[in-house]
Amino acid sequence: MNRIHADAIAARRRQRGQATIEYTVVVMLVVIVLIARPSIIDDVVTALKEAYSAFVYAISWSDIPIRS
Repeated sequence: MNRIHADAIAARRRQRGQATIEYTVVVMLVVIVLIARPSIIDDVVTALKEAYSAFVYAISWSDIPIRS
């Protein structure tokens, strides 16, 4: 039983290390994109505003149920 427990602990440690590497790679890619093209933030904000505007417009046209 101790061997199984030790294997489980070792597997968790490997997974933790893998998650750290994945997080580091993603953060590095984001930093590279922001350095290469700083206007990307403006593009993302504009896209979010347009999406929200479309969502609000669609909601405003929905029927409101009236209970009698």
